[in-house]
Amino acid sequence: MTRCLIISNRLPMNYDQQKKSFIPSAGGLVSAIMGLDAEKVGQEFHWLGLMTDDVDSSQIEKMKETKFDDITCHPIVVPKQAYDSYYNKYCNNVIWPLFHYERNLVYYSPSGWKNYVLINKLIAKSIADYAQNSDNIWIHDFHLMLVPGMLKELRPELKIGFFLHIPFPSSEIFRELPQREEILRSLNQCDLVGFHDLSYLNHFKSSMSRIIGEDGNDNRDRKWGVYPISIDTPRFKRIAQDQRTKEKLMEYLKHKGNGQWILGVDRLDYIKGLILKLRAFKDFLKKNPDQVGLVQLIQVVIPSRTDVQEYQNLKDKIEQLVSSINGEFGTPTYMPVQYLYHGVNNFELAALYQASDVLFISSRRDGMNLVSLEYVVSQIEDFEGSILLSEFAGAHSTLSYAISINPWDIENTSAKIKEALLSPQEVRTSRMKPMMKFLEQYTSSDWARIYLRDLTIEYLPKEESQILKKENFFEWIQHFSDKKILFFCDLDGTLLPIAGHPSQVSISMETLMLLEEISHNDKFSFVIVSGRDKEFLQKYFLDNDLHLSFGACHGAYAYDDRIGVWQDLINSDNLKWKELVEEILKLYTIRTPGSFIEDKGHALTWHYRSSPANFAEFLAHKLFNELEENLQSFPVKVVRGKKIIEVKSVQANKGAFVAHWLNNLTPENKPDIIVALGDDTTDEDMFHALQEQKEFVTYCIKVGQSPTVAKYFVHDQTTVTPLLKNIVEQMM
Repeated sequence: MTRCLIISNRLPMNYDQQKKSFIPSAGGLVSAIMGLDAEKVGQEFHWLGLMTDDVDSSQIEKMKETKFDDITCHPIVVPKQAYDSYYNKYCNNVIWPLFHYERNLVYYSPSGWKNYVLINKLIAKSIADYAQNSDNIWIHDFHLMLVPGMLKELRPELKIGFFLHIPFPSSEIFRELPQREEILRSLNQCDLVGFHDLSYLNHFKSSMSRIIGEDGNDNRDRKWGVYPISIDTPRFKRIAQDQRTKEKLMEYLKHKGNGQWILGVDRLDYIKGLILKLRAFKDFLKKNPDQVGLVQLIQVVIPSRTDVQEYQNLKDKIEQLVSSINGEFGTPTYMPVQYLYHGVNNFELAALYQASDVLFISSRRDGMNLVSLEYVVSQIEDFEGSILLSEFAGAHSTLSYAISINPWDIENTSAKIKEALLSPQEVRTSRMKPMMKFLEQYTSSDWARIYLRDLTIEYLPKEESQILKKENFFEWIQHFSDKKILFFCDLDGTLLPIAGHPSQVSISMETLMLLEEISHNDKFSFVIVSGRDKEFLQKYFLDNDLHLSFGACHGAYAYDDRIGVWQDLINSDNLKWKELVEEILKLYTIRTPGSFIEDKGHALTWHYRSSPANFAEFLAHKLFNELEENLQSFPVKVVRGKKIIEVKSVQANKGAFVAHWLNNLTPENKPDIIVALGDDTTDEDMFHALQEQKEFVTYCIKVGQSPTVAKYFVHDQTTVTPLLKNIVEQMM
């Protein structure tokens, strides 16, 4: 079993002075790792974190002997003075405010950076000494952004992953960081860099492109990913149903009476938007006098960094505004804002979640915000709650059925409060149930498992992939004799040569006859999975009486020949992005001779194959960056392909399409073997999905010699039709 070394600023435990022993720390990362089954993921976990040299040496030794859920802990001891400078003067005074767009709160200190470098160097040296050659290294968060580069210099053979738990800011903001290049060059040494949200990844890629010239359009693009963290769903459900929670809930409901509660649970931090929340609630009370006396805001504020002046000032402002609201709208029997400046235990929190009608998240910026996920999972009866969720929280992408707010828009947020409170029960249930279902299927341990899978997966470069040579080809296809085969085949660049213009596509008579033979043979099912739109596929294949099935627009639409109708697989109807994208693309089309725009429904594509090469590449690079900057809050992905820039719904994914297709196979239609062929990065998603399933024998074949997860490859598109023809002949 290989080892996985988890590296974080702190270890996953705290020393309890009363019990004279270590207890597990709270937090999403700790629960994610502790919930993993080491046997199933095939990795043994070791956790390395910092302790300062002022800690009793006996505690340090005892920690080395302590295990939690089979996790071995290893403290890295660093100088106390250097740690305080690294943590407070750089991590908290520079990175934290800058990455959360609070530039006015950034305080640069030469000693802070000096000690940030020192502590990262000590950590890298400790990992290098501790690690074995086959270990996987998973480094966490903004405290340790220099460790990957330093570690690669010491141990280049190690596989290194990094995950950022806070937002990555726009490149325009990140450029202000004096040490921007050092940090990016270090992260560029990682085998996988992960983020909670697509917008964070887009900002990172844009910064890489603009600052160090890494455009993200090569092999490394596959090693940057989006992995939204989740929560320990089973644990929260157990807490929600616990007798202690039920007793607290009865107590709260008695105090609540016939009124309605809006709940806020936030750590004391300027990123949480507490002032904006209180202003919006005040505006709501002013505009809805009939709700005064009925609606209360229960605001729990968890103390944080109480020794820092900015946080003390924030606390004072919050308390002044709470007093102002209570003074203006309160009565002897009614307090509009119940303000609690202390933590609450798990059972009290679960009871508050269940007693409250609305959860109010007003983050100015937030890496994820797990409170919103906990609230969903705690709704165990009738799904009665509603969520007001800031669009600037990472959870906004995950909880797509929450009521979205821009916390800076006080008037609109005030109106959304009213909408949330007055929503009929069936509307609340229809919003909450899909989110509950998602969190039941995707827990914090799933998050960790999926990330580690992607970190450890081996991409096969061309010299390691197995080429289908003539001398071993017939031996290879003997596996297909008397079997039912399901083909998933890309179109342009795979089944057909790439044309200068989509309308100039040419299907050879040999390919057409082969498809006709396949489509009329019960042994074969043939699914073309293409970036082309429905209309094109209808015209060139269905109208020619070919019994084929299709995934159009990268799998956004499905056509099953057995059913004979097109199905839209995209759940979201949010196409607001298209108008903005079309505007931008039109400007570039005007400037670029020979370029044009193609509308594919859930995607817009800018083609420049027939344009002046150097000039078009220059503009394509600028266009890619501009689209990423402008589309950070939309559920889309910007893709740079072969002479195209494409903006598509994140759900338009060949991997998701293949998974959908396999899940909907009837017993009589199940194949013995699956063969998949594709030539570009979108086809890697298809290969990934097929490798994940265990029910069928699969053969993934890359067309071309770029790095791939496919086991086999062929040199170019001209070999595809002969390959398919030989497989068909083998079965006759």
